[in-house]
Formats: sequence, C-alpha cells, structure tokens
Amino acid sequence: MIKNPLVKYLLTSTSLPVGSFCYSEGLESYLKIKKLEESHHIKELIQNELKIGQIRIEAKCLTEFFDIFIELKNGNNIKNNKRRLLSLDKWLISFRDSIEIRAQQTQMAKSLFELTKEFGFEYLHATNKNISWSLAWSWTSFCFEITKIEMIENFIYAWTANQLSAAIRLIPMGSIKAQIIQLELLDLISEVSQEIVDININDLYVGNVSLSMAQQNHNDLYSKLFRN
Repeated sequence: MIKNPLVKYLLTSTSLPVGSFCYSEGLESYLKIKKLEESHHIKELIQNELKIGQIRIEAKCLTEFFDIFIELKNGNNIKNNKRRLLSLDKWLISFRDSIEIRAQQTQMAKSLFELTKEFGFEYLHATNKNISWSLAWSWTSFCFEITKIEMIENFIYAWTANQLSAAIRLIPMGSIKAQIIQLELLDLISEVSQEIVDININDLYVGNVSLSMAQQNHNDLYSKLFRN
C-alpha cells in the first residue's frame, strides 16, 4: 500500500492520464437547449448536479465497492463478494442513459486500471467486459489507502474541475473565473460528500433529467469538440 497522504492528489490532478479532458458529459449539447452564456450558469448547473444528479449515485457506489474490497482483502466470503462486485458494476454501467456516456466510463476506467497497475496494484477481482469508472476510482483509492470521505470528495472535485475545464472551451469564461467557481463549490462538495457517506444507497434519487437528455443528444450535434 502507498501511505503517503499526498498521493490522493494524484487522482484530482488535471494531468491524470485517463482522457477526461475529451468529455463534457453532456455540457456541450446542453448549450443547445439552455443558455449557458455566463459563468454563473455553469456554476448553477454543477450545483444542481451535485444536489440531485447522477454523480451522487456514482459517488455512493464508490463506498459500496470499497466495502467489498475490504471483505475480499480479509478473505471473507470471496465468491459471494465477487458476485456482489460484478452485479453492482453491471448495474452502474446500465444506469447511465447513453451509449456515449457508458463508453466514456469504461474507457476512463480502463486507463485508470492501467495507471494503478504501474504503481504495483493489478486488479484481479470479479470483472465484466466493461468496468465502471466508479469501480476503478474506488479500487485506486483502496490501494492508496484513501479514506472514504476523501475518496468521495476527490471524486466529486475531479468531476467539477472537468466540467469547468470543458466550460472554458465552450463559453466565454476564463480560467481564473473557473478557479473562483471551484473555490466557491468547496463547501457544497464537502456537504454532499458527507451526506453520501451517511446515506443508504437505496435512499438516493436522481432528478436532473435535462443533463441526462443532453448526454443522449450529444451524438446528434452537427459539430462538436468533445467525445460526449
């Protein structure tokens, strides 16, 4: 295990080589149905996603995977826990609405597994053909001995940073303003992360339908900068 407390920042680095810069997660096509001409529009969109969006389900699955990894490490009921791991992973992939967003999830997961392997942690547990981004992130956090709350905070922070990075390339918003928004979102990220740690996965819900629809419609754009 890597115990250096600074290793957690590897996951939130914009230079993490998993290809996240290629994706806008529906933000690009969202511009066609909503006016996102000002930086505060982007901030509001991110806030809504953190409060009622799919990112909450993905973040909660991090802790579910993490608990299973602990059980597997301790040698407890290995067959059943591998089955649980596989079932939850398949459910999470199918939960995403569009082919493009599922392709993003599995591509980034594969890249993160390859990176984690370079650090000496090869993933050998139950798997299917397409592995979710959340499973890969949880596995990496488990290997680096990152706590659950830090794992979720880093996951959400990295997602918001990527949305802001995409926004810089899509609307008239500079990098300084993006950093200010990221700073302003820190309290909400901490609040949402703690809520996700404490809540039962069956009590979570998703209500940000418009962004999900934008993800589905991205492939129909006449021209585009991002893969989804």
